[in-house]
Amino acid sequence: MSARWRRVGLLLLAGLATSGCLRPGFDRNAMLGAVVDTAILPAHRQLVEEAEQLDAAARQFASAPALEGLESLRAAWLSISLAWKGVEVYELPGTFLFHNAIEKRPARVAFIEETISQTDPAALDTLDVAFIESLGSTSKGLAAIEYLIFESAEAEAPVLDRFADPARRAFVTALTANLAAKTEELYRFWAPEGGDYAGTFRANGAEGADMRGSISLLANQMIQLVEMVMRTRLGVPMGAVDGVPRPGEVESYPSGASLALMAASLGSIQRTLDAGLDDYLDYLDRSPADRKLSSAIRARLETVLGTLAGVPAPLSRAVTESPAEVEAAFESMRPLLVLMKTDLAALLGITVTFSDNDGD
Repeated sequence: MSARWRRVGLLLLAGLATSGCLRPGFDRNAMLGAVVDTAILPAHRQLVEEAEQLDAAARQFASAPALEGLESLRAAWLSISLAWKGVEVYELPGTFLFHNAIEKRPARVAFIEETISQTDPAALDTLDVAFIESLGSTSKGLAAIEYLIFESAEAEAPVLDRFADPARRAFVTALTANLAAKTEELYRFWAPEGGDYAGTFRANGAEGADMRGSISLLANQMIQLVEMVMRTRLGVPMGAVDGVPRPGEVESYPSGASLALMAASLGSIQRTLDAGLDDYLDYLDRSPADRKLSSAIRARLETVLGTLAGVPAPLSRAVTESPAEVEAAFESMRPLLVLMKTDLAALLGITVTFSDNDGD
């Protein structure tokens, strides 16, 4: 090659470098490791701690049923449910059975009541962790516990009175013990000292185009969660499809905690971004600093959380009594879904692996 053409080649390379086409590589594995260390593992540890607190509250209440103990049990249930919403976005390969055992809705109410009513008072020890383990996912976990400890319009007696039945007390403590065991199993699946899926996750830093890569798997879960919150958890009870409100279809009807739980779910997306995923987005994003996709997602999340906070609780009543506020919250989620499902997917180069009807 002549000196002249060598100089041309060097000039072209310099131009490419200046324009940003040739940039230093981004350490995706390090980014995934940061997400694991600062978001995923802490969220799972908190879930274990909250499950232990719930189990302790259930045992205390069962030993001497009283209103104060019931209120403590309900508060512990809300705490672990909020912690769970910080974890559900991380339903990645190998975690499905754990997630189902922790929360699967709706609760199988008729079966739960039948089980309690048919338990021999002399054989309460049969209602143990092993028995709960044998049950289907809709007969245990957070949904089943919620049904038992909160008031129900269909119940013939107040919650506290119903817990005079020792079989009901034995059933709820077996449920909380099983839940504590499941959260521990899920944590150990992730933990370096256990199954170390955390190590697998951080080492699988393939580009988003690799559907089996951690970036693609995580982004798909984030997108799916936004769509589920918008279409299923808010859209279905408000009657988004046919204009007919369905108060009984709210995610957490007995406790009235649906709005708080939705906010916690969306908050998990923000924490995942803050843990390091936003740095990768900014690396890929050629937009000006004030127009980065990560900033747009963050701003839209704040808007959505603000409109959700403006909906009076409980959601089951708001869908009929405050439809304008519910509609505002729903509509605020549309741009977020576009940012996630279209812009985020395109920037990461991922394939969205679920349909619009998933979760409906």
